[in-house]
Amino acid sequence: MQEDSVFKKEYVLLDADVSTKEECLAFIAEKAVEFGISSGVQATVDGFMERENVDSTGFSDGFAIPHTRCDAILKPSVLVVKTKHGIDWPSMDGEPTVVVLALLVPKEVGGTVHLKLLSALSRKLVNAEFQKSLLNSDDPDEIFGIINQAIQS
Repeated sequence: MQEDSVFKKEYVLLDADVSTKEECLAFIAEKAVEFGISSGVQATVDGFMERENVDSTGFSDGFAIPHTRCDAILKPSVLVVKTKHGIDWPSMDGEPTVVVLALLVPKEVGGTVHLKLLSALSRKLVNAEFQKSLLNSDDPDEIFGIINQAIQS
């Protein structure tokens, strides 16, 4: 696998013990720094919250797609977080969010990378089988394969 890959197996984070949207975004930001994706936790959280304040990135059926384009992000990346318990995240159907597909893109990288990733994942999330396979899996290899295929197509 290429070193500059947008999505890696270690970016699949299971059983995240978070109870709010804010805790989840902070968890993602901490992991992004740990993985060398971001240069700063607070700047990354601020980037996510800036987007959330425009409109919630909660989808429906237990999914959210938070995304940020900010200066702290060093390379385009996708992180997948499965929460231990569903969390309250304003969404289209009001259901708790279980799976978070986070997109992190450097500000200086054109919006095309950001939009391509967002579009690929959003298109897949309307597919009931895609949703079910992510919600039902606790296997990082399987989740990696599902998401990797979605962003490659």
